[in-house]
Amino acid sequence: MLHGAPGSGKSTFGKMLSQATNWPHISTGDLLRRHITARTEIGQASVAILEGNFAPDQIANQLVADRIQAEDCKNSFILDGYPRTLPQSTLFLPALRRLNISPVVVRLQLDYEATKSRLRNRVSCTGCGAVFNLVSLPPKQPDQCDECGSPLVTRTDDQVDLVERRIEYYDRLTAPVEDYFIENKLRCWEFDAALDPRLIFSQFTNHLVAASLVVQQTNAAQ
Repeated sequence: MLHGAPGSGKSTFGKMLSQATNWPHISTGDLLRRHITARTEIGQASVAILEGNFAPDQIANQLVADRIQAEDCKNSFILDGYPRTLPQSTLFLPALRRLNISPVVVRLQLDYEATKSRLRNRVSCTGCGAVFNLVSLPPKQPDQCDECGSPLVTRTDDQVDLVERRIEYYDRLTAPVEDYFIENKLRCWEFDAALDPRLIFSQFTNHLVAASLVVQQTNAAQ
């Protein structure tokens, strides 16, 4: 379960980890955007949600519950920013226990000013969802994704007037979640999100191997 403030690199790290392990990378934001694009019932009811807000608990829970029942989630999966509220956590953690799943919380720590800077300079691919930063991780070609060549855009919830709101929501809603993780004695591994994602990945893989959760391979966890 990847946790951290908006802009801390959860999506970048999650995609990197997924590519190396074949574990599905599950983001409630991505799932919701797909529903909006497909004009499903959930999507049509949720158009305004992404404008600086988090998905309501009921919708987030439904999206994740449906997704983790897929065959590719049978052994392992990566949750990006979920559960992010206390009601989500108190429902989801007991469900994981019933499935005999022992989660690991990965906390990506980033200070307030760095968070704002990242959000204001972040662009996302309209095709594959890859994320770039115009300052620290710029694309090779302006406005074009390095991975698939699709156009890059600033997400609605990354626009300047919504950044402060997203950070405020995170501070207010997520602190109780982290306390809940501690109370339930979950394994919580913290990493400095200001570091290169490749270094964070290497550190994380070492943690997995040390905890006997994976067997070390030549290039990545398996």
